[in-house]
Amino acid sequence: MSIWSRASLAVVAGTLALAVPAAAASRAQTASQKPAATKPSGANEGASSASRKFVPKRLPWGDPDISGNFTTKDEANTPFERPDEFAGRRIEDVTKDELSKAIKTRQRQALADAPYPGGGSRDRGVAIAVPIHWFDNLDAENSRPWFVVDPPDGKVPPTTDEARKRAAVAAEARRGRGTADSFTDRSLFDRCIVRGIPPAVMTPVIYGNSYQILQTKDYVAIRYEMVHEIRIIPIDGRAAARSHNSSVLRRYFGDATARWEGDTLVVDTTNFHPMMSYRGSTEALHLVERFTRVAPGKVNWSATVEDPHTWARPWTFSMPLTEDDTQIIHEYGCHEGNYGLRNILSAGRSDDKKGIKSSNSVDAQEDLNEFAE
Repeated sequence: MSIWSRASLAVVAGTLALAVPAAAASRAQTASQKPAATKPSGANEGASSASRKFVPKRLPWGDPDISGNFTTKDEANTPFERPDEFAGRRIEDVTKDELSKAIKTRQRQALADAPYPGGGSRDRGVAIAVPIHWFDNLDAENSRPWFVVDPPDGKVPPTTDEARKRAAVAAEARRGRGTADSFTDRSLFDRCIVRGIPPAVMTPVIYGNSYQILQTKDYVAIRYEMVHEIRIIPIDGRAAARSHNSSVLRRYFGDATARWEGDTLVVDTTNFHPMMSYRGSTEALHLVERFTRVAPGKVNWSATVEDPHTWARPWTFSMPLTEDDTQIIHEYGCHEGNYGLRNILSAGRSDDKKGIKSSNSVDAQEDLNEFAE
């Protein structure tokens, strides 16, 4: 449903041919056991499901069945780190009533923010938005109070001195440049190349929060709706098994291999492209994801992020993937009709003629003073 190379399409077609019948056979045995999709009941749902030691169904070759169409739309609005209102608390200490109150506050804030996802200015009344029916997050019913689970304080570890110096050097290099002097001043997302590395793509936003997992004996394939990405990952101990490629070969989504640890699929990824910085990371970034089926309609996903050049220690965040066949991936035809990038650059050239430095901030645009009236 997206823009793939012929080689990728051929591999995925083979994956579908093998995985779909097997998954369908497995699901046929459990269809009557699967409850209708419901909203999460509270902060401890993922933990309590795991504690009941759910036993997942097996595919014909013995692997746990983690395949399906998934969404994280109900996790939108969840703070990445522990918010101050829960200072000193653990995720499991937050009650259902407290989470319910927090969710209502988050929904109100999401509605207030809806006119400004692309920027704009509340003070000037300038909205930069998308059609309201695109939004996934306005009624999101979160399952947890925040995402970071390690360190226990729910906070991303402090950055290293090296990382802070690196950020300062980068900021100095950009001094004097506008945000639309060139296409290279725009993000890879703006340029329809890639949204980000897997942790960034899995973190829910206002729309495009659909994913699909496909399995064969030798591979697992993970599809992402946003900017139509797909990872085809070989599994250790199988016919397609291999070690990581040389660090000379770097990809936007990195080089991933997978292995089974009990009922958990562990995906190990290194060799990210140097342009794929995540929260200031370097080429030394190492990512370990874990996928565990914890209920008939739920897979718990976590990501452990490590880069000794950026953070004082590794850290982990986690969220549930909810299986929902009404949230299938739709085509994300980003390049087709990408007037956004063209218009950003043409507006930049208009700013040049006015002697104005282009900026993503409406409040910094000197030619928009009329909106201040």
